[in-house]
Amino acid sequence: MCDLMIFAGLIVGRDYHVGRDYQKVIVKILKKIKPTKKEEIKDQEFIKNFVGKLDKLTPTEINVKLAGSMAKGTSLKEDKDFDVFLLFPKTYSVTELTKYGLQWAKKTVKGNRYEIAYAQHPYLRAWIEGNEVDIVPSYNIKTISERMTAVDRSPLHTGYVNNNLNDKKKDGVRLLKQFLKGIGIYGAEGKIQGFSGYLCELLIIKYKSFLNLLDEASNWKGIPVIDIEKNRGATELTGKFPDAAMIFMDPVDEHRNVAAAVSKTSLSLFIYSGRRFLKKSSTRFFFPVMKKFDKKWMQRQIKNRNTLILGFEFEKPTIVDDILWPQLYKFASKVSKIAAENDFSVLDSDVTVDNKNNKCTIIFEFEIFELPKIKRVIGPPLWLEKEVYSFMKKHKVTEPIWFSGDKILSLATRRQVRVEDLLKEIIRKAEIYGVPPDIKKAVKTKSFKMLNVDSITKRYPQFLFSYLKTRNM
Repeated sequence: MCDLMIFAGLIVGRDYHVGRDYQKVIVKILKKIKPTKKEEIKDQEFIKNFVGKLDKLTPTEINVKLAGSMAKGTSLKEDKDFDVFLLFPKTYSVTELTKYGLQWAKKTVKGNRYEIAYAQHPYLRAWIEGNEVDIVPSYNIKTISERMTAVDRSPLHTGYVNNNLNDKKKDGVRLLKQFLKGIGIYGAEGKIQGFSGYLCELLIIKYKSFLNLLDEASNWKGIPVIDIEKNRGATELTGKFPDAAMIFMDPVDEHRNVAAAVSKTSLSLFIYSGRRFLKKSSTRFFFPVMKKFDKKWMQRQIKNRNTLILGFEFEKPTIVDDILWPQLYKFASKVSKIAAENDFSVLDSDVTVDNKNNKCTIIFEFEIFELPKIKRVIGPPLWLEKEVYSFMKKHKVTEPIWFSGDKILSLATRRQVRVEDLLKEIIRKAEIYGVPPDIKKAVKTKSFKMLNVDSITKRYPQFLFSYLKTRNM
């Protein structure tokens, strides 16, 4: 690591352009994202009244407690996080916890809009006086060993963060959250596959400040592994979480990876964007200027690329987003893999959900989308005599024999020479091709459509424009 110096109360690497640019940008961003004292007092008064009202409706053995970013002092001005937990003793079953928790929550928010949301079990989300409030039934535990549901650990998270963050570090968390929002990877939900608020807090606890985190992250290689409490080695933890792009062990739950939702793509974007910010700071990282829709530019891109863009459109399955989005990504990846196995080539794909019209759309851009009827098949080397004769029989090889080096060759006929036909077959035989279960049901309905590029341009112009902007020539 480079030598470090203290600047404006923040740690900054000497390798970068340290000076007024950082100070100006950070002061400007904090002024925009940090709640004022007046706003904090108003929020505290609101949640105090709400918690008091809920507390009066519940039996004395139920504790009502604020958790989340509002309880930790790390919330953003335009993204307040009121998480209210109903803490039950273990004498209640999970069924009773859910039943009574929702009953008391509904009575408390009566007259306001609400919906039932889902984690491991249902909870209530309400909109009151312009604020979004989650009321979550859970168990009152002192240590993680007592945990009975996944949400039980949240109050423990609040306690840990409050014991390890001072006011300067809280500002560092806010900067990190807004930075991640700006580059589109804030949130652990399946749609985003990014950094949760709690992960942001832990990263600042570990690295002390926003700028020092970016400085350290710029040197991350492979899978970053962080364990601030037990300091376990990378070999042990990567073996425990073999599919993880990043590992940050939960300090209150030694078996949990807080960064489990972070994809390799999100991690790469964070490291790259951090390096760019350290080289040349700008408010645009936090509040990017959105590209205006340009139909003529999009049409030129489509014409000049000489690729084939196709799409799937189908009804949105009636499942929560955290289940839907991973299935959509998995389906897109599955189709790309099947295409490659059949000698077609996908440049890239993307997915979107139109909640207004209750539709899901996946687009594929093919580099290779039409093939010759015949293909070369490479057989075993000549010295594997038994395998050679089996190959000859299977492929009806006749004299004269065709060799490449010591390997016997043959020609085969492709079943699919147009990628459109392969895509239709994948939908028709979805169960054989391993299409995710909820997507499989959706693509089998009459609402399913395969779209050509003209249909995608007409029906989803902004989606296609955004896709092409990221991958422009």
